[in-house]
Amino acid sequence: MADGSGFGVSCGEEERNVKTEYREAKVVVSGGGVAGVCAAIASARQRVDTLLIERYGFLGGMLTGGNMVVLTTPSVGGIGKEIVDALMVQGAARRCPDDPPNYPIFHYSSERCTLTIAYEAEMAKLLLFQMAREAGVRLLLHSFITGAVVENGVVRGVTVANKSGTQIVRGDVIVDATADGDVAASAGTPFRKGQTDKGILFAMTLLVRLSHVDWPRISEYSKTDPGLAKAIQRGIEAGELPYYKPRTREMVNYWGHPRPELSYLVREDEALMWGGTVEGVDGTNVEDLSRAEVEVREQFVSELNFLRKYIPGFENARIETTGVTIGVRDTRHIIGEYTLTGQDILDRRRFEDVVAYNVKGGFPANDIPYGCLVPKEIDGLLVAGNCISVVPGSTFMGLQLGSYNNIKDIPSMWTTGEAAGTAAALCTRFNVVPRKLDPKEIQKILYAQGALVSKDRIAELETAKLPSGRTVKEFYEATMAECRAYWRGRGEGV
Repeated sequence: MADGSGFGVSCGEEERNVKTEYREAKVVVSGGGVAGVCAAIASARQRVDTLLIERYGFLGGMLTGGNMVVLTTPSVGGIGKEIVDALMVQGAARRCPDDPPNYPIFHYSSERCTLTIAYEAEMAKLLLFQMAREAGVRLLLHSFITGAVVENGVVRGVTVANKSGTQIVRGDVIVDATADGDVAASAGTPFRKGQTDKGILFAMTLLVRLSHVDWPRISEYSKTDPGLAKAIQRGIEAGELPYYKPRTREMVNYWGHPRPELSYLVREDEALMWGGTVEGVDGTNVEDLSRAEVEVREQFVSELNFLRKYIPGFENARIETTGVTIGVRDTRHIIGEYTLTGQDILDRRRFEDVVAYNVKGGFPANDIPYGCLVPKEIDGLLVAGNCISVVPGSTFMGLQLGSYNNIKDIPSMWTTGEAAGTAAALCTRFNVVPRKLDPKEIQKILYAQGALVSKDRIAELETAKLPSGRTVKEFYEATMAECRAYWRGRGEGV
């Protein structure tokens, strides 16, 4: 039947009744972002039938479609390092230079800028497909996970919606790498969300890649106007930065927008701009997400116009790409067999069941124990990425001393994904639920593959020199000492 508009309209029985299909795999990984793709590759490399479900038509999440294109902390080893090394060989990644433009310019990671890796997101998309195929991962793209299948307290699968209808995907072990803990929450797993009893979440940001940027001129200007403070003040007085406000250390993480944050990229004339900061929104609330997507674009255009008008070197800047979606930093964190705390990070605590690393506070800064990947009150499920068991907050700033902000960078996400995928494969091999798996079995594989690193490798990483002349170890030890003093002054930590 036609409706006169030129489009066919069918109202047949087959279209009215949504078809449900059934799929299965030994290991089902839910979410193909940075943690999920590493989990799937790690599982499949153990010769276990592995299915990876992803809502977009590409893998990598923020690494690719999110337009991150800069890794401000290096990968320690394992699959994450494989990805970086492969991009470097292809000429699709490089280390950022010293000056210009990153040091002593105005990006937060300026001191460790020579450790920063810039890369091409489109080449990373292709690389991840190739790595998944070579490992034997089966893919189900353009598929949105709608819930968990739970039987007698055990997660047995997930429900999925896509253009083909709905599917029930069953697996012996499910890995929740959805970032928001969607599978775990659907299964009834308890979780933490936000700081303090008010549940206040980090701000969201859109990443914008610019071209036709003259970095040498920007660098020269920044030496006369550190942090662009003078230009920002002129812009505020002229009403051209209406959403700018100072950021204090006691604020929620990433609330406030005190200055542009920019990074050097692979090509000489490109820059990455953290474009806009939307506060008071929840990444698990569709109304908030809808509002944030609109507001953040209004903000970043305002900021780009400011840069073009006030900062020499930005006059001809063009927008090349924006993230496929706004960057959601912080939502649910499941309550696991162990919860990593901010005090653990300040103390650089070591764990016997270490399976992953937080690399934001050193190389590696802190162990992430296996218990952080195992939900406390349900079986058949592992978590990886943002939703692991941590305390919301940061060791650097915010409303409370927490651990999440320290482990949310992509290189840390890779390590939790590889650990979860390896663990899931071993659970199928030994026919045990995740909480009964001996972490030493995971460690054997991770050490053999370079994902867990030896003391000699740690020493090598920590003795790398920064532009200031300090070693990485000296820089991070000083940072942690300052953070300990800060939280003691606020009556938290020891």
